Amino acid sequence: MIDRAKTEDQVTNRASVIDAMISSIRNHEDRYYFVGLVGYYIEGTRYSASGLSVDLSATPDICRTDAGFACNATFPAEMLEPRTVKAKGATKVDLTGQVRDAVSVRLEVMIHDVWSVAEFIDGRQHDLFLDPEALESGLGQSWSKPH
Repeated sequence: MIDRAKTEDQVTNRASVIDAMISSIRNHEDRYYFVGLVGYYIEGTRYSASGLSVDLSATPDICRTDAGFACNATFPAEMLEPRTVKAKGATKVDLTGQVRDAVSVRLEVMIHDVWSVAEFIDGRQHDLFLDPEALESGLGQSWSKPH
């Protein structure tokens, strides 16, 4: 039996934690978060993923959307669909002495795909939100549908 009150509390808590995380980054606070998720969308294509680092350098333009949150991000070209690389174009970047093709993209996270949010303070993890049931149900989804 589904406990509707518990489910509603999880939804409210998840949204509240994500709103606070976004607010801290948009207010230029020097904070570091890790969002545990089952996937995200890059330029409308759904990708399986285990998490996303959120901080001033990785996601400075993070914003809330009706369905979750979004930001600009850069990925190695080989991690993306060829059509995305072709449409967006790649630039050469030097990553610790190795030159690679990188692509700037729009990344979107759907709030229901988030199963945890942790903040790291002085190297220590502080769990702000945890929903193992979201992880379990999200892992069973098909990740081949476009957004």
